[in-house]
Amino acid sequence: MMMIVRLNPKTDLESIWNFVEQKIGKESNPLVTPLYATQAEGMMNVGVIFDVKDPDNIAHFITETLSDCDECHHTKTISLMKPTFFPIPKNKPENIQRYVVRIYTHPRNYKTIYNYLVNYEYSNKLFPIYISYSLGDEDIVMNIAADSPETVNKFVREKIRTLEGADTAMFYPVVKAKRFASLDELIKKQKAHFTEKAKAMPESEMDQTFDWVEGFEHLAMLTGAFRRDI
Repeated sequence: MMMIVRLNPKTDLESIWNFVEQKIGKESNPLVTPLYATQAEGMMNVGVIFDVKDPDNIAHFITETLSDCDECHHTKTISLMKPTFFPIPKNKPENIQRYVVRIYTHPRNYKTIYNYLVNYEYSNKLFPIYISYSLGDEDIVMNIAADSPETVNKFVREKIRTLEGADTAMFYPVVKAKRFASLDELIKKQKAHFTEKAKAMPESEMDQTFDWVEGFEHLAMLTGAFRRDI
């Protein structure tokens, strides 16, 4: 299963990011695989995504590894339930940026909103990376890629906030990213959570070489991120 551990700093977010870059890749073992880390503008934490055999496997990281990070004020661990990943389409904008979309709603609306987002017909200007229940911080979390903040804002405003029961929906641009697993390993993990429709997509339509982490700084600047945020 996949889990997100969000690390919140006392005051210095950059210190947390440096710790993640230097230490987290060494956490990999047969039971725990760190996949990647992200920092989203406005969320004031660093999120590390792990693939684990059992939820308890993350305990060593939280109780042992993080004990060396003096700047870490507190953590939140989120189990991704029913994560659905989507293939990267070859037909996509040349310059795209990744965003986190967080949705809050009542349990009676979980399934309806989740299914709507999974089955929505996305344009090539905006496409999902994954959608999951994440009942720890928000209720449903999406990672999406889009050609501009305006495209994301329009999607959130017109397609999510108008849904019955979608009490709050917010999006945050990802401004830093670090991949720990190999690209092949990451794609393999994601394919295990493809929808049946995604599995039926011809491989000729999928971009299995695109790596949104490699060259991330260049892409982020092209899409409007400030160098100080990268």
